[in-house]
Amino acid sequence: MNNLERHMVETGRVIQRRYQLQRLVKQGQICAVYQGFDQVLQRPVAVKVAAAEQTATYRAALRLTSQFAHPNIIGVYDLIIEPDAFYLVQEYVDGDDFSALLQMQLTPYQVADFGVQVCRALMYAGTPSRKVCHGDLTPAAVIRDRSGLVRLNNFALPSDTNYFATWNVVGNDGRSLADAQLPWGQLTEERRADDARAVGLLLYQTLTARTPGATAVEPPADGRLRFQRNIPPELCNIVARAIVRQHPQYITTADALYAELKLLAETLEPPIVVTTGMVGMDDFAAHSQPLMGGQMAGVAVRETGAAAPFTEGNAAFTGMESALSPSSATMADLPAKLATARQAAYAQVAPAGQERKFNWPVLIGLGLGLFVFFFIVGFFLSRAVFH
Repeated sequence: MNNLERHMVETGRVIQRRYQLQRLVKQGQICAVYQGFDQVLQRPVAVKVAAAEQTATYRAALRLTSQFAHPNIIGVYDLIIEPDAFYLVQEYVDGDDFSALLQMQLTPYQVADFGVQVCRALMYAGTPSRKVCHGDLTPAAVIRDRSGLVRLNNFALPSDTNYFATWNVVGNDGRSLADAQLPWGQLTEERRADDARAVGLLLYQTLTARTPGATAVEPPADGRLRFQRNIPPELCNIVARAIVRQHPQYITTADALYAELKLLAETLEPPIVVTTGMVGMDDFAAHSQPLMGGQMAGVAVRETGAAAPFTEGNAAFTGMESALSPSSATMADLPAKLATARQAAYAQVAPAGQERKFNWPVLIGLGLGLFVFFFIVGFFLSRAVFH
């Protein structure tokens, strides 16, 4: 019996007389993930099942992360150890994994917001009181729930060296993952940079052209970054700087990446359309939710350089090419265009031809003032005439 078979269990089994395994969600090389049900607290859970020899690895990760409480990090509920396997019980997240996100063709705003949320989780784990890096930030570690909240999993677990080695062809200087001799999850400046680069790789995979229905993205054989044509150059630039280690403006921390993505996301965020008349709660909820799953028309491949900004004068950096069309080059003034569009949208809130409203309290006060003035003038005139 191989390792994959050893940590697969039958659906319907109840663990520790409490957690019922309902269906197999995913089968990985190290563990199997089931959707389960906590019969005591009456709630859905996720249960990871792995072979007994992985117990020490997961225990070490849990010592670092068991107290994590952050909206972008999946919570841990319980750990059950048996002679031939162990079960890690976690918060169940109903949503889309990374392969599903690749099929949705996210808008540039959604991609930037995705990166912002991932960076928030990394920043939380890397605070001085925690000092934990992720180390295994691959597509398997990410899920987005139905409300648009991005959730991270697998903190402080061994890195998927095959994944990162494959992507080293893109913007790498040949180095492998940093500080491999240190315990998993232990934070160093080099590992902090590895996590930031892993975010850049995830963002790039959502921005590059791919065949319809693709659930994974393969690294380009020539190592050149290729973005879809209608991606704002500002976003391409940030992602390239997070990936290409030789870049003179290479982004080395999640904090720095967060700051730039947050500013860009605020610029790209679609304005809320306000209409006159009464607004129902359903309309308010619809406008309040993140705009997810938008489609991008006219998808085309554009080879871009890693230098900032994307112009023909600096497109040859690190051997990458830039084939910006005249129309796409004009996207450099994107913030000004968006600001103009927002002003136009807000200007349409008041119906055309609506009469100007008077400030009645001011008018009444002015009238009373005039009355008092003329009363006093009349009083003194009458005294002058009759006396």
